[in-house]
Order: sequence, then structure tokens, then C-alpha cells
Amino acid sequence: MSAGTTAAAGVTDWSHGVPLRAGDWFIGLYQPSPETAGFWQAVQRHELVLKWCAGCGKCFHPKRIVCTDCGSPDLTWRQASGRGTVYSFSEVHRAPSPDFAGSVPYTVGLVALEEGVHLFTRFIAGPGPIAIGAPARVDFRVLETGQLLPVFLVGTAA
Repeated sequence: MSAGTTAAAGVTDWSHGVPLRAGDWFIGLYQPSPETAGFWQAVQRHELVLKWCAGCGKCFHPKRIVCTDCGSPDLTWRQASGRGTVYSFSEVHRAPSPDFAGSVPYTVGLVALEEGVHLFTRFIAGPGPIAIGAPARVDFRVLETGQLLPVFLVGTAA
């Protein structure tokens, strides 16, 4: 498959890179690196995984090749709880590209996972409003660019 081609069920295949745009500018291909491949493979299975250090037990955002606490290269992927709280957010009212024009306004920000890791994400309003400290849980959605990504439903802790 060539970069950005669609795999089964209308989901973008990340394995050969995905076109990266900044507004109307094409700035190359996003290519998963060896240290993030396990994260993207888990997303395709609708799982949220994080890296854990076998030496000291520290948990990391996916893009790490050694533990920043103890220096161990022995990092393994483990499934995350998928639960957290809204750490910060912003509502987007101006579409960054034509792909997003039908979705504005939408909300993005940081979720603080129970494991202590912060992830940038799209927030989806749930039974409660999007607010700092509101409970959130992971879900997986195909977003405007055709990519399956983890998003967080706000107001739902379980």
C-alpha cells in the first residue's frame, strides 16, 4: 500500500506513513518510528498502551527508547486503564484545513491518565461538560482525516 492508503473498514494504514499537513501546506509524511509502532498497532486493536520500565516501574508516553529515570532500555508495552481527567482543553472554532471544516467547533487538550502520563487528545462531550478535572475515558474514533485515533469521552469514568 502507498502512504495514506485506506486499509480495511475505511481506516488509514499508518505503516507506510501518512501525509502531514499544517493548514493548507503539505509538509511531508508522518511515519511511525520504531519506538511508537507498538502504540499504533494497539490503536488498530482499539487498545491504549503505554511504555513501562521493567527496571524501575516508571510509565511513559510512547516516544521513549530508554527510561528517563534509571536509563534502562528494557521498556515494555502494557495496556493503560484508559481512564483519566481533563488536564487542559481548548475549543477550536477555525478549521486548520478543509478536512476539519464540518467539525468545528471541536475540543482538544491534555488528558491526565491514571498512570501519570499526559496525552494530547480530542475530547468528546459526554454526560457532563468538558471542564478541568472532569473524568474521561478512552474511546477510538475515525476522525476527519480517516485515521483511527484514541479520543476521550468526558464525564465518563468507567
